[in-house]
Amino acid sequence: MIAREQEHGRYLANKPYSGRHERLMRADPLYDLIILTNWNWPYAVKGRGSAIFLHQWRRPHYPTEGCIGVSRTDLRRIAKGLRFGTKLVIA
Repeated sequence: MIAREQEHGRYLANKPYSGRHERLMRADPLYDLIILTNWNWPYAVKGRGSAIFLHQWRRPHYPTEGCIGVSRTDLRRIAKGLRFGTKLVIA
């Protein structure tokens, strides 16, 4: 698990990570494709959470752990349209 060290803003590859985190390597396809947003990244502000990802939903309208879940079809369509500098507006 790669964890973000808040005080120094650098990545660490330590296991186990004592902070709250999502397990991105899973048996199900939930995180097969994720799109990182710029929420509280690359310079994390303590208390604002770690990150928000777009990822496949478990099932339609099922809540996530604070990320944004969409259908696999929509996620692939969004990913194919991304280019450097693309802005995604979540409304």
